Formats: sequence, C-alpha cells, structure tokens
Amino acid sequence: MAYGSLMADGLENDESTGDPVLDMMMAKIPKFEIRDKSFEVDLKDGKSKITLLCKPDTMKADMTAFKEYKTSVRPWTQKMADESGQVTFYATGMWLKTKKIPQDIELIDVVIEYNEDGSLIPTGEIKTFKTKRTMVDIIKMTGRIKRAWAGINKLCEKELL
Repeated sequence: MAYGSLMADGLENDESTGDPVLDMMMAKIPKFEIRDKSFEVDLKDGKSKITLLCKPDTMKADMTAFKEYKTSVRPWTQKMADESGQVTFYATGMWLKTKKIPQDIELIDVVIEYNEDGSLIPTGEIKTFKTKRTMVDIIKMTGRIKRAWAGINKLCEKELL
C-alpha cells in the first residue's frame, strides 16, 4: 500500500517520486484531464440522504470514463477488475451525479515485485483491464451503501447511549 501511495501522490501532484523506474511507469499510464480530484454526491435513503465522497484516480470531466490505478505484487485479473467494489462505487457515484453509467472504465495494474534486498520495484509491466458496470451493479451498490450506513448509525447510537 505504501508503494501505491507513493505512486498516487506523484500522480496527484504531478511530481517525481524520486524512483526513476516508478516515474517512468507513471509517465506511461493513460490519464484523463481530471486526476485524483474528489466529488461528492448524495444518495437518497428514505427522507434522509447519504453523502458519498468519490475520488477516482483519473476521469473525464463529463464522468463518462474513468481509470483506477493499482500497484500490486499479486497480479490483478479480469475477474478481479470486474468484481472490484471500489470501481463499482465510483461508477455508482458518477451515475448518481449524471444519471449515466460510465461506459469507458479501466483498471490499470502497475505490476511490482520484490528485489534482492526486499524493497519493491516496478517490473515495467502495465496491465489494462477494461471493465463494465450495469444498472444491476449500481442498484446492488446503492443497497450495500444503505445497509452499511444503517449499520454505522446503529453503532453510533449504541456508543452515545
């Protein structure tokens, strides 16, 4: 996670990380005009609302497309990209904002490995997984969010008693 944070900080601030191989990899990954900028959107839950904070790694300004970057020793697979809750959460946020499901979604895996001294280094390999989300995925995610929010509220009420 620390290595992923190093890459995320470099991309967000458009700065060198100090790791020349990682900087080269960051230059190679595809990006949209908006990078690491959060947006808020409200999900109605009965008479109340749940405010969601979404921060995809890069997206188009019209929210028709986004990419999520990962660094991993364990390689991502198409199945993992298709089942990523984080990707579904961002697609749900964009749908709530625009009433359109993003049609261009990619998970970009910057593959890393351990070198002889135990530190992490990029392998030079970038894997791109195109993935889709449907209205069924959006509905399931909104239900998951509402259940999680209800659970959070219940725990908070217990603590305040």
